Amino acid sequence: MKYGILLGAFLLSPLLVSAPAAAQSEALDADAIQKLKDEADKLIDQNEHEKLVKVYRQLADVNDPIGVNGVAIAYSNGEGLDKDPKEAFRWFSRAAALKHPPAITSVGLSYEQGDGVDKDLEEANRLYQKAAALGDARAMYFLGLNYQQAIGFEKDLTEAQKWFQMGANAGNGSSMFQLGSAYQDGEGVEKDDVKSVYWYTKAASLDNGAASFALGSIYEFGTNGVSRNDDVAFIWYKKAAELGDRDAFNNLAAFYEDGRGTEKNIEKALKWYRKGVEVEEEYAMANLGMIYLNGEHVKKDVKKGEALINKAIEAGSSYAMVKLAVAYEDGIGLETDRGKSTKLLREAAGMDNALAMRYLGINYEEGIGVLKDYNTAKSWYEKAIAEGDSEAEGLYDLLVKKMAKKAE
Repeated sequence: MKYGILLGAFLLSPLLVSAPAAAQSEALDADAIQKLKDEADKLIDQNEHEKLVKVYRQLADVNDPIGVNGVAIAYSNGEGLDKDPKEAFRWFSRAAALKHPPAITSVGLSYEQGDGVDKDLEEANRLYQKAAALGDARAMYFLGLNYQQAIGFEKDLTEAQKWFQMGANAGNGSSMFQLGSAYQDGEGVEKDDVKSVYWYTKAASLDNGAASFALGSIYEFGTNGVSRNDDVAFIWYKKAAELGDRDAFNNLAAFYEDGRGTEKNIEKALKWYRKGVEVEEEYAMANLGMIYLNGEHVKKDVKKGEALINKAIEAGSSYAMVKLAVAYEDGIGLETDRGKSTKLLREAAGMDNALAMRYLGINYEEGIGVLKDYNTAKSWYEKAIAEGDSEAEGLYDLLVKKMAKKAE
């Protein structure tokens, strides 16, 4: 059955129990009801939302919980019916009264978000527990999330992972992703690279975009016990981007721009950077901004490039600060201003940006925009290394040798 497919948008709102007309109830036997459900499956595949609502209403008329819940989803998503959170909640509530687990979870989400009803986290978690007891995997995921994020509960990572494990065992991809993340970071469970990759892969096989992105990162940087492999990283980033993962847009674009794991394709790189910009993804805004400043792959547009980078900076992106610093230092589309460059690098370094720390180390070592100072350069390299910048390690070693030789 495919009736859970449209449960993605969970906008809801007070309880309603509605009884169908007796004549209608008698008019549909078990075979007729099954035929309507089969028809609903086909219409879901065909994205025929208006026709699907008509089928769901026929099922709802005989108090079939699938039909009642289906009408709720249509109101919630605005597909086949005008989007109406209050009506969605009424129909979800009616389905919940019929003991339909997914609907109980949706009513709980309404209380959590305060959609069409006063916000009540205690009630939300009570309903999640009720739905979870009936086997609803999505409710298990929400319980895990709420223990993890202290939403209506005291923060308890061990309890969170227990619920994520239950959700994963019940087939919930988001729970699988959370388990992968927990095993990667050792949160609530003992750190385990093998289990981390296992659960990310399981989640990705269910088209979980975040898990696909995580796998892309793992293979790009060679973490979690796997070897670096740009070809595999590209495959996962591409899948994540196609699934709509906003973080993957930039990474896929960068792989196309650099020809990593695939043939270099500037047109596709620009396409994915622009998709990232559409959702205001900070790395994509900064990278596309640099492309406009440089004018290498597009018509040079300094105003547009600077605006994109500044927008990312306003959103708090230290990466964008570093990009703008580089533009000022090297005169990329902007008048060279090493004072501004150094100021931006310091700001980014203050946000624990390792690249900014490394660049400051280089600047102090070489006397670029600042007075040459090996001790300060050494300090910045040390800070970059502490933040995990492997390239700073080589620069640090060379500087130490240089300082030792100078002291002879």
